[in-house]
Amino acid sequence: MNISYNEVLHYLGYKGQEADENTMGLIDDCIAELGSIVQKKYIYDFFDLTKKDEQIILQGSILAFPGRDIKRHLQYSVRCAVMAVTLGLEVDKRIAFYSKIDLSRGMVLDACASAAVEDLCDQVEDEIRIQASCEGLYATSRYSPGYGDFPLEMQHKIIATLDTYRKIGLTVTESSLLIPRKSVTAVVGLQENPPDRNRVSTKCETCGNLDCVLRRDGKGCEKRS
Repeated sequence: MNISYNEVLHYLGYKGQEADENTMGLIDDCIAELGSIVQKKYIYDFFDLTKKDEQIILQGSILAFPGRDIKRHLQYSVRCAVMAVTLGLEVDKRIAFYSKIDLSRGMVLDACASAAVEDLCDQVEDEIRIQASCEGLYATSRYSPGYGDFPLEMQHKIIATLDTYRKIGLTVTESSLLIPRKSVTAVVGLQENPPDRNRVSTKCETCGNLDCVLRRDGKGCEKRS
């Protein structure tokens, strides 16, 4: 796993200040422990897109994406990849265990796991980008349910479409939370021109969460290091 210390510190609430030696040592310990229990799994599939009645329709599936923000994110895309990743249930169990007997270690392990699942997302996104390039297409950044006005409830149909419970052990609760908890679903647009040429908006520009800590810190939900 390629876990960034800065990413872990970000999840622990640090904003540029240096962590003490004990904290850095605990982070090292938790990264090592995480490596021994994580079960990284992922799945993705590609879909052609059509736009109808203010929705993005993914052909050959039950998926129809509502919302202005996802429509803007995919405005130049002709296809998309829908992805799901997870670190596995054992990570959740270990975090819950430490939350009862060693709260500090539990918090650090949780932060390390958050950084690890983002790293896995980056790896999958890079894999999608390589496959897209073989078709002469360019990939956008990933966009997840819950960003902007892209409904969190889309998790249910994404999970069903990708058959994630059977294939990678990923399910979703009635309240649209993923289980295992350290999991992500996302959509990556595939377009005929490089995203910067079309001036596709960043996630912050399309997101309605104006009070977001990441936005205030100037980092956003893009890759952070």
